[in-house]
Amino acid sequence: MFISRKNKFFLGALALTCYGFEEEIYKVNHIVNERIRHNLAVYDEEIPYKQAIEEGVIALFGEKYGDVVRVLRIGKPPISSELCGGTHVTNSGEIGFFHIISESSIGAGLRRIEAVTGRGAEAYIDKRLSDLEKIAEYMDAELDSITDKAYSLSIELKNERKRAQALEKEIGRMTADNLLIHGETIKGIKLIASKVPPVSIETLRQMSDYLREQMKSGIIVLGTVQGDKPLFLAAVTLDLVAKGYNAGDIVKKVAVVTGGGGGGKATLAQAGGKNKAKLDEALQLVESLI
Repeated sequence: MFISRKNKFFLGALALTCYGFEEEIYKVNHIVNERIRHNLAVYDEEIPYKQAIEEGVIALFGEKYGDVVRVLRIGKPPISSELCGGTHVTNSGEIGFFHIISESSIGAGLRRIEAVTGRGAEAYIDKRLSDLEKIAEYMDAELDSITDKAYSLSIELKNERKRAQALEKEIGRMTADNLLIHGETIKGIKLIASKVPPVSIETLRQMSDYLREQMKSGIIVLGTVQGDKPLFLAAVTLDLVAKGYNAGDIVKKVAVVTGGGGGGKATLAQAGGKNKAKLDEALQLVESLI
């Protein structure tokens, strides 16, 4: 259904098999622009609702209709016939150019498509081309080769992330080994409560798993700074959980010192805070909780 409003173009509800959306959208753009170039007449007529339905006129959105309805048709013979009360162009050529900018589901097998047309489409394409030229400049690449350059850079970035993750994991293991050496025993319980270099929560968990495995029995509370805020992880071995120690309770009390909170299971829990300056003070509290 052709409806032109402020250089935006809506297909009321186009029944698509849009499950390879990018390919389908490309096809729809091509089909609609081909019809636009045919300069098809757009006209309406009023007929009984029952007759319209019998003729296969499309009625969507669950709207209620009277006994007589307005049918919009495109082309002779029509390529589209729908019930609609909106404003329209008089022929498809007035639309000029059509380009889809978004699509979404409105029901099973139905997609709502929003597109730009005419001057709106021209402005949209100009903006995208300008953005593309800027990207090419930032990437120090020719416009024609920007796709290959972007792909190459994305592969490099993925590889660098993998190397960074491997390095962080190694640093975590080395830090954990050092913590084992400097651990202490409080009331007969092995305890490690320490600040560690900035690492991800995944690395903190790996460190706690390694420490529990090496300690066999003990309580671990690790603190670090992530995104300029303190982050804590507490772990308690099963034998000490049986004696009433709870990682969730411990980490929650520790985090409160930094203006935060958290929790989790009795064996493993995490929490976040607000004031990184109080991270050391928070970790010093752990000993009193044993």
